[in-house]
Amino acid sequence: MEITKPNRKDRSRQQILDAAMIEFEQHGVEGASMEALATRAGLTRATVYNLFASKEEIAFAIVHRASTQWGSAFRRRLEAEENARNLLRDALLAAARWHSDYPRIAMATLMRALSTDTEMEAPSGRASFRGLLRDVLALGQKQGVIRSDHDPMPLTFIVLGLFIPTVIHALQTGKPLTAGQIDWLLQLTLEGIGARSERK
Repeated sequence: MEITKPNRKDRSRQQILDAAMIEFEQHGVEGASMEALATRAGLTRATVYNLFASKEEIAFAIVHRASTQWGSAFRRRLEAEENARNLLRDALLAAARWHSDYPRIAMATLMRALSTDTEMEAPSGRASFRGLLRDVLALGQKQGVIRSDHDPMPLTFIVLGLFIPTVIHALQTGKPLTAGQIDWLLQLTLEGIGARSERK
């Protein structure tokens, strides 16, 4: 089987993302300069701007690349129809750990995540953590562990609406989310915040 080599444009994109991960974590997304990023990537500033319109776009591209890299394993588990609740837990924990490893990139992207790219479907050809969660919730509906009277995408926004602020708080306090906290978050999401009525 012939392996397709990345073209020059793709190689340049990867060089930019690799360089940006270093620059952004050292100086923050706002503090980093496109010129320094281009120099670290071994490219011209014009090349960087030809491929990315802004530092924010680069930051989101870094996140999407990461979600592609570890998301493929979850896709295989989805195809095997593993327990949806376990899949949801593990996917959220993997995302939380990545953001903990790259806190400055995480803060720059998560603060805008709920108001950016809000189409119901992910753009064609681009990895989407949101899309992965949607498919996990759809599997949960099939397995009877997630309510099935709503489309899975609005339910995905509910999960992310709790998850993202929780991750941001963890980053601000310097305390990475634990597996136990993710379990608590899932319990809160699936059972709701209403008071439990005692059955007689």
